[in-house]
Amino acid sequence: MKKFLLTVIVAVCSISYASAQQWTDYYVVEQVGQENASAYWFRIDWDGKFFFMDSDSEDEQKAPMKNYKESGNKRTFDVYYTASAGGGKYCSVEFITEGNGKFKLTQILPDWKPTYILSLEEPSRSGSGSGSAIGSPVEEGKSKVGKALDKINPFKKKKK
Repeated sequence: MKKFLLTVIVAVCSISYASAQQWTDYYVVEQVGQENASAYWFRIDWDGKFFFMDSDSEDEQKAPMKNYKESGNKRTFDVYYTASAGGGKYCSVEFITEGNGKFKLTQILPDWKPTYILSLEEPSRSGSGSGSAIGSPVEEGKSKVGKALDKINPFKKKKK
């Protein structure tokens, strides 16, 4: 009975945690002026005011948004480092809804101002050169490691 109750409690907590995540994923279709995009996705929690970047850094995974302003189809806000990273301002963001599931995001950094064309649909990773964004190096590395591990599967029976 104790195991059953513990299982139910864990399941309820997991479900409530998963349903609490209210972010939207925006996939990079193009980085304006660049052959290959430097990011694969952005994730924005408009209700909780958090900005997630495609990054290896824990400090850039869930950055708080401040000074949020909305005017028509344009939203602007400042992104701050997490408290553990010092809490200072990282960049300003201008987010424009262009319609038909397309968006434009501009990060305003001290010495760089990259602009990204975004979509709600994840681009294919076929590598056909169709102008779609290339995946992040981390995800590409995971894919290559997974393929290599499949080749050296220790549980596979040897042929005689």
